[in-house]
Amino acid sequence: MKADLPAMISKLPEISMPMEEVKGYLIQGQTNQAIFFIVKAGTLLPDHTHAAQWGIIIDGEFEITINGKKTLYRKGDSYFIPENTVHSGYYVTDVISFDVFDDNNKFHIKP
Repeated sequence: MKADLPAMISKLPEISMPMEEVKGYLIQGQTNQAIFFIVKAGTLLPDHTHAAQWGIIIDGEFEITINGKKTLYRKGDSYFIPENTVHSGYYVTDVISFDVFDDNNKFHIKP
């Protein structure tokens, strides 16, 4: 799916991820990080928490469970996850999303 991103995005620094099914390209700010994510269908993100997160689905279908409430997001849908809120996710299809995190040090550039 990297081919689905224009070169100006795929040339951004790639982030280190513990799951090979997830790729991310970083835009670094002083107080926030923004990531273009590319995730393979069938990927499951277990329950976790972190700083506040806002995202929008560019392509595909992503099911997010926030505080026990499951919602399916499709192309053009956006979501907000408040700080320290337990959430998990399941990628129904291959997904491209753009996510902004209220944390400037959550992700690190892949060596």
